[in-house]
Amino acid sequence: MKQITIFILVAIGLILIGTFGYLSYSGADSHDHDDDEHDHSVEIEGDELRALTVQEVADLWEIDSGVLLSKMIEEFSLKETYNVNDDLENIREEHKFSPAQIKDMAEEIKNPGFQDE
Repeated sequence: MKQITIFILVAIGLILIGTFGYLSYSGADSHDHDDDEHDHSVEIEGDELRALTVQEVADLWEIDSGVLLSKMIEEFSLKETYNVNDDLENIREEHKFSPAQIKDMAEEIKNPGFQDE
């Protein structure tokens, strides 16, 4: 009887450790990769952002669209010719950047002291 009790206590302990370990790990992982975890001055979902043109993104952040496009070309080493009327989904055909990267770029242009947290 004593061995069964010890076995049950050990099993419960392992289950609890596994559960808390998983929750800690999954929470940290979602913080690193979730677009919504960053503090941005404009709240927009990634799918919505991809459908916008560079000009529309710049308008949302109230920044210069040419500066945003230049930063994208430099950051992603884009080789094709793009203009501010191209939508992000079209540009993503050459380089698969994330919407969070565009949001961060826009924030850096708007607020040069912006730190990605």
